[in-house]
Amino acid sequence: MSSPFWNGAPVCVLGGNGFLGRNLVRALLAKGARVVTLSLPGPVLEPHAHLDARTGDVADRAAVRNACADARVVFLAAGPVGVGGSHARGMTTHTSAVSVVAEAAPPGARIVLTSSIVAVGATRRGTVLNEESPFPNANLRVQYVRAKRAAEEEALARGAVVVNPGYLFGPDDPGPSVMGELCLQFWRGRVALPPPGGISCADVRDVAEGHLLAAERGAPGRRYILSGENVRFTDLFAALARAGKLRRAVLPSFRPAAPGWAYWCLAAASELGAKLSGKNPVPSFEFVRMFRLCWFVSSERARTELGHAPRPLAETLRDAFEWHAARTRVVPRGLNRVWLRPAA
Repeated sequence: MSSPFWNGAPVCVLGGNGFLGRNLVRALLAKGARVVTLSLPGPVLEPHAHLDARTGDVADRAAVRNACADARVVFLAAGPVGVGGSHARGMTTHTSAVSVVAEAAPPGARIVLTSSIVAVGATRRGTVLNEESPFPNANLRVQYVRAKRAAEEEALARGAVVVNPGYLFGPDDPGPSVMGELCLQFWRGRVALPPPGGISCADVRDVAEGHLLAAERGAPGRRYILSGENVRFTDLFAALARAGKLRRAVLPSFRPAAPGWAYWCLAAASELGAKLSGKNPVPSFEFVRMFRLCWFVSSERARTELGHAPRPLAETLRDAFEWHAARTRVVPRGLNRVWLRPAA
């Protein structure tokens, strides 16, 4: 359905073929916007009469300037995602992209930066944080967290609207995304024990709509958390099992979580193996540093000021499972059935 704000509006989406980007593009086109995207090579967007999908890098000033030349709104949703290994390289892209976009965007264009709840912070006890909470993780040795925080501070100083999505789940995830890969590995029985921490989960479709609301109603230089349910990994794994109609084959539940020392040992072995193989460590030391904590946040500001209305996590995970199940294997095989198997 078209919207007066978006109908015919020229919009640029940087990072338009990513998990969030493709959902953002779809939401914009549905409201009547004319969209130009600039993305690295990757999943192809569905053709549309009002879509101009371009290939390029947000570090290329000329390409960014051309892509957003006539834009009324510029969404900066590009940048590397992941922790540890090769993911740690190139994280300065997040901060440099803010500068490039701020200089390339037309005068008066609204810039919306996709940050993350990792820039809001996490605690060991599971304290629920909001946009005004003091950042508790300045000394956390995770490059992704530091990069997102630095980019956000740069964007706020330049008067952009900043949105902080939770960890993204949902359908239409051809990458797959970081959380999409976790879902697939779980459903295939390759993740036996949950980490000790927790995350705030968000449906990618709700977050895409939240970006549009932030562009329409958000205040410049203000942050908006776009998330849904805060869950420990033990509860997330149980919810993933229900979504995939799977059950534990050995233990009755996913509690308790694996102790932190066990994940440190796994990470040490993975890091050593990565040095020999050249592959990314899974899990990495950065992964363990992150997910011994609880990344719990409140989306109350976005609810009251923007109208953000997240759907239940169970619905999100069910839709994600059905989408992946139609395209790839999502059941345990072989020895993986020792941990997890289809429910009777």
